[in-house]
Amino acid sequence: MAKIRYGQKQSNPLYRWIYLVLFAFISIWLITSIIIQKSPTEVLSSFFSAIPNPGLKNKEILIAEKDSLISDLESRLANCEGQSRFKRGMVIVESETMNLRSEPSLVSNILMRIPANAEVDVMFYDTKTYYLKGKAGKWCKIKYAGTEGWAWGNFIEEF
Repeated sequence: MAKIRYGQKQSNPLYRWIYLVLFAFISIWLITSIIIQKSPTEVLSSFFSAIPNPGLKNKEILIAEKDSLISDLESRLANCEGQSRFKRGMVIVESETMNLRSEPSLVSNILMRIPANAEVDVMFYDTKTYYLKGKAGKWCKIKYAGTEGWAWGNFIEEF
């Protein structure tokens, strides 16, 4: 191999081609921006935005699936209108009345007393499990005679 002295350049045909291609690309890019009267960055951004994005189709499919799910739920909701959205239940207690309370607690205010065997609307049950006199149960949000309140869920029998 020949020795290269300081100040001499080693000529490699591969580097010459790389430089030529880069020069041609930059020249075409700048000439194109002059011809279409846009900045070089706008030319690049419009070029890359024209490339199809496969991830975009997946997003469009997900949006279409969610739209169909929403329309299905809306039609189901329209079918339910006019029907009572609460389950019905009956107060089953050994005493004559059951307390309807303002909060799910034995120390909360009593809103009214519901007679035994009265029908109530069961709105929902509390998510926490409590123990009353050794029996597990949940507080139940009910509606009776236009008043909403909380009652011990073990005293409500749904039908």
